[in-house]
Amino acid sequence: MPKDYFLEMIEELGRVLRAVISAKRSEPARALQEINTVFTATKFSTKDFFDSLSTAELEAFIKEQDVHYSTLDVLTDLLFEEADIRLNMGDYVTVEALLNKIAFLITYISNKESEAKVLSLKRGPQKERLNFLLTSLHKS
Repeated sequence: MPKDYFLEMIEELGRVLRAVISAKRSEPARALQEINTVFTATKFSTKDFFDSLSTAELEAFIKEQDVHYSTLDVLTDLLFEEADIRLNMGDYVTVEALLNKIAFLITYISNKESEAKVLSLKRGPQKERLNFLLTSLHKS
């Protein structure tokens, strides 16, 4: 696929991320629907399919389908927003599963960036946010 297509998809995912962030407090159901919609435009096809995967299955799927780490990075940002929403809703079981996948994705993306000799300033803040959410979850 041409690189322009990937850039368009990443830009579109960024627009959706901004919409989710703006709606997560006032309209959490709409924000969750936006997240579900994003997954239909990925190789995962549906959010339910993504949710059904264990971290080992997720890793195998990512490798088999050659999901680019930049796509995974945007999806990780969306998963953080979903975790925030679901934590506020008291859906702790779902939050724990999301945080496990987020932890895996952060490590996976970091490894791929290292292989590609790409320096990202996002991993540190993502790890901090993950730790904050884990702490918040265990206080609940």
